[in-house]
Amino acid sequence: MLYVFLAVSLIASVSLTYVSCQFASYSAIWQIPVFFIGSFLALVLLFLLVILVSCLFVDPKKQLDKPSGYFRFLLHEFCRLALAMGGVHVNVTGLDRLPKEGRFLLVSNHRFAFDPLVFYAVMPQAELAFLSKKENFSIFIVAQIMRKVLCLSVDRDNDRESLKSILKAIQFIKDDKASIAAFPEGKTNRTEDALLPFRNGVFKIAQKANVPIVVCSLVNSRAILKNMFRKHTEVWLDVLRVVPAEDLVGKTTIEIGEHVHAIMEDGVIRRETAQGLR
Repeated sequence: MLYVFLAVSLIASVSLTYVSCQFASYSAIWQIPVFFIGSFLALVLLFLLVILVSCLFVDPKKQLDKPSGYFRFLLHEFCRLALAMGGVHVNVTGLDRLPKEGRFLLVSNHRFAFDPLVFYAVMPQAELAFLSKKENFSIFIVAQIMRKVLCLSVDRDNDRESLKSILKAIQFIKDDKASIAAFPEGKTNRTEDALLPFRNGVFKIAQKANVPIVVCSLVNSRAILKNMFRKHTEVWLDVLRVVPAEDLVGKTTIEIGEHVHAIMEDGVIRRETAQGLR
């Protein structure tokens, strides 16, 4: 979508400049970048308007059982556009490790509230549905889009409601409606530690659905907000390892959590050290 907007804006700017003055003099060339910027911003605003209008017809309180390909497309393109306009470049490694067939549980560390945008931008083929805190489902537009792509609300203060979401996530995987993504730390890590302790209940999803666990690390996403519209930000998303479903058999969620925690912590530390962030 970004490249389409850029191409259309370029064509429109040249056309408008020609129509307005037919390139009568070299001084008229300055109009091209003005028209280009204006056309690009107009297209972005139109795209946002389409998202807004589309969300008006979605009940944010209603849990849906069928994913919307249309909203998945809007979400992926919005994330790519938002990151590009915010000067964010995502360096991705290990993407080829993602299972080519079948669903999976994806887990990652959590440094920034908008971390899911990075995953949606670079992994559209994964058809991810995130487990997200219930407060996010009260945010206009965010709630509507999350409902349409089958994200699930998690009440961190109510174990019974959290269990319902986990059971629903298992069903989504079994019905081949989405792969589930979660941040097992349970909240944004604002400390200097590589990882917070895990809430291991999330690994029950992979066990009960009999799917592999895709372990990822996300580094420097916390700098996005600080640098946005001021300077370029490099973010690193590494797909570290895929834990096969058969390796989960007979293990407790605590044992699985300890294993995944060790993989993820090592990945985060290695990446931060390599990039001079630790």
